[in-house]
Amino acid sequence: MLSQTALSQNAQPPYEVATWPSFRQAAISYTFDDGCPNQFKVAIPMFDEFGFKATLFMVSSWVTSWTELQAVAANGHEVASHTVSHPNLANIPLQQQIVELQNSKSTIESHISGIRCLTIAYPFCAPGIDSVCRQRYISARGCQGFIEPKTPGSYLNVSSVPCGSLAGVKVFDDFKVNFDKAAAANGWCVFLLHGVDNDGGYSPIASAELRRSLAYLSERKGTFWVTTFANATLYSKERDAVKVSEISASKKAIKLQVTDTLPDSIYCYPITLRRPMPQGWPSAKVTQGKRDVATRVARVGATAYLIFDVVPDAGEVKLARCSTPAIPEEVAGSGNEPNGVKR
Repeated sequence: MLSQTALSQNAQPPYEVATWPSFRQAAISYTFDDGCPNQFKVAIPMFDEFGFKATLFMVSSWVTSWTELQAVAANGHEVASHTVSHPNLANIPLQQQIVELQNSKSTIESHISGIRCLTIAYPFCAPGIDSVCRQRYISARGCQGFIEPKTPGSYLNVSSVPCGSLAGVKVFDDFKVNFDKAAAANGWCVFLLHGVDNDGGYSPIASAELRRSLAYLSERKGTFWVTTFANATLYSKERDAVKVSEISASKKAIKLQVTDTLPDSIYCYPITLRRPMPQGWPSAKVTQGKRDVATRVARVGATAYLIFDVVPDAGEVKLARCSTPAIPEEVAGSGNEPNGVKR
């Protein structure tokens, strides 16, 4: 949705930064704890079917198959920390907290190639000492039961909504209530799940209800960004830190500077920008450094917007005039939903 409520205002006009990628209204993250059997046998294949990615918070000492987790991670799902032994962090001393957070991270990274373990979920929803977490992770999941705004109150205790037989979200209609709330607030809805069907996991969710929720989101990909806990963290932090400004402009080309102050070794997630098509330009090509950037044009009311994703601090961004006219996406209804939003 290309409404003003879906924008972060860290850019020099006429540039605007999307609250969520491609100007979607909300972010949705499904997070699974403890590595229950049907998470792998039932849930992950379901997410793959719909083209969505989930987060698996693993207790490192409970892992029975690193090969299975390697395959899950290679397919784009997030494998993250749920500590070494699942203690209540609030009840253990500082040094033990350090061991639980550091060793779970290092164990996951040593067994699964090509990933960085960036996030953690607190066992029993009990946060530990902030400084211990902050030194090792970019965000941590709690379970306060509410939907976060576009920027969480604390990345070290991001709220989640518990699901399953012992929680408030049991059936599809419960999921949908939270989808609607997140979209209305341009917020971030994080679901917390354990067991799936009768696999012995805590508070199991019925796979049929989980599937209904994913099918609903699959039909509304223009409204909801279904993504991992880490990716939502990366995007929201970069979105709030990014600075966009023109450094030169002519009738044929415009050059942009897109920067932030975050560590580039971690924060390199593409940020969605838009601007009205420059006057007299039939269309445009966007590049960053030597790389072509995918672009699209969407008409909002009487204005045709050029929309593109770029990575902060990854090189100069250039918009070049093209002579071939672009055909803007036509939007029904109010004219501010370029993704063909279904309600």
